[in-house]
Amino acid sequence: MFKSVRFRITLWYAAALAVTLTLFSWLVYNSLATSLTENTDQLLAYRAEGVADALQTYLETERIEVGRHSRAAAKQKAFYKIAKDLVQLQADDPRQAAVDLRIMDPTGKELINSGNADLAPDLPDRTLNDALNGNAAYDTIVMPRSGAAPVTYRSYTTPTVGSSGTAYIVQAYRPTYHTQFALRNLRYMMVALVPFIVFLTGAFGMFFARVALRPVADMAKTIRQITAANLSLRLAPPRTKDEIRELADLFNAMLSRLEDSFLSERRFIQDASHELKTPLTILKGELEVALKKPRSPAEYEETLRSNLEETEKMSSIVGDLLTLARFDNREVRLERKPLDLLELLRDAAERLAGVAGKSGIRITVSGSGSAEGDHAQLSRLFLNLLDNAVKYSPEGSEIVVEIYTEGGRPAVRITDKGAGIPADDLPHIFKRFYRADSSRSSAGFGLGLPIAKSIADAHGAQIRVKSAPGSGSAFSVVFPKPAA
Repeated sequence: MFKSVRFRITLWYAAALAVTLTLFSWLVYNSLATSLTENTDQLLAYRAEGVADALQTYLETERIEVGRHSRAAAKQKAFYKIAKDLVQLQADDPRQAAVDLRIMDPTGKELINSGNADLAPDLPDRTLNDALNGNAAYDTIVMPRSGAAPVTYRSYTTPTVGSSGTAYIVQAYRPTYHTQFALRNLRYMMVALVPFIVFLTGAFGMFFARVALRPVADMAKTIRQITAANLSLRLAPPRTKDEIRELADLFNAMLSRLEDSFLSERRFIQDASHELKTPLTILKGELEVALKKPRSPAEYEETLRSNLEETEKMSSIVGDLLTLARFDNREVRLERKPLDLLELLRDAAERLAGVAGKSGIRITVSGSGSAEGDHAQLSRLFLNLLDNAVKYSPEGSEIVVEIYTEGGRPAVRITDKGAGIPADDLPHIFKRFYRADSSRSSAGFGLGLPIAKSIADAHGAQIRVKSAPGSGSAFSVVFPKPAA
């Protein structure tokens, strides 16, 4: 299972999900931490500034009404009373979270505190200097406690400025355990949920991957049963129209090609064995007869001539097979050059004139045109087609060779008056060792047309045939358009 595709897919998916969830959790955690800190800072500033503004207003009023130096004791007593009530009012606001407030003099000495003075955080020297210079400041202060964990405070300190500078310092502070508690719970929840979600999703992913890849498993089961003996076996493609269906179709198409190739090779071996077996049997029989008793020189000479004919037949078959094999393996190198088709076809007709003349068959060549190709190979192509036409043409008939153009492409048509080819045989005539019905199987080995087609394919030409029983046959070779 650990080496399967579905396990690897699930593993990569779970890893991607884990990274995504971890990144998302980190972003949520930092966003919440920032938001809680900003809310706390806004609350502290709101409370402290409220007290500082009220004290500022009070000091301005006292300075105007009473004067700067008169009735100082009464003024001080009234200030403490007002300031204490103000601090307590701001600290006990039910609409806001609990915040402690205190007022200090310019030296940092605490004058008024809404909470427990013993639990109040220290005022850092840097913050005291900022307040004396008229600046507000935020602080995170850690206060150690004997026998207990230290307490962390968040504070906001702002000055109240009088006529002679900073008169009072107002500080709002609040322990951060509320924020820390919320963030700690969020951390615990994320640490617990992320692995659980990844595991649960991985389990579902494994199940879904197994369902999705089930057709692949079925295909693998079928593939294990396919051997050279049962290449006709095919995969059952899934009903979906996805990549697996495409893979099944491609594999079935490949099996069809392999089956055709195996059958073709099997037929080739059988046909080649059959074609070579006949001359070998004749050779063996004639030699055995010649060796049974002494013969005259004339009889030995006749036997040797017969053996030579059979040897030439076998040599011709082997040579044709080697030619086809070279074309199949793309080992034939063509020497392409412009060729005069009329000259090429007249030369081929002259070479077969003797054979055709014995049966009173006339070969006429007409038209003009040129094509690019290998002279020797194209000459062999037309010789094979003309030889095929001569073999199956009745005595005294005419074979017509025409040079024409088809869609701007040079073409050659060879028409005979033979018996024609049945429609069932037409798709197979270019197969090796294939010969049509008995009316067309009196001569040859069935390799001439396959060689002609291989030559045409190598030149990028098309070879076609039109035929019907009793109406003769017309073979056409259409060459590519000549280069500009």
